[in-house]
Amino acid sequence: MRVGDELPLWAGASAKVLLRGASPALLERVARSSPGGVEHAAQLRTWIDQAAQQGYAVSHGERDAGLSAVAVPILGRSGTVVAALTLSGPTVRFTDERVARFTQVLLAAAAQMNERGFDHPLGSSF
Repeated sequence: MRVGDELPLWAGASAKVLLRGASPALLERVARSSPGGVEHAAQLRTWIDQAAQQGYAVSHGERDAGLSAVAVPILGRSGTVVAALTLSGPTVRFTDERVARFTQVLLAAAAQMNERGFDHPLGSSF
């Protein structure tokens, strides 16, 4: 993966964080582009809701075999998600203990960023 690469939103820790608050229509559109088709929207909603409840998301091999990630939300002034702060790498390095530690570090960094009060990149209506 290179800086600037675009990734699909139908899987992965970042997607689970970024899609919080997404409408059913948007989830259906994202799911339609996934290997699971439109039926994948229900799984997306489950993942998104779990990530919102936990405050972070984890993925293991959802998009690419052998790749794992942990993501936390960066919030705008209105409380909406404006970005995801994510750490990814080989699954063999993402043991339960390391995922817990990665999550703590990412949450701390996100808290510092959230204190700054970012605006949503698409405008104030978000």
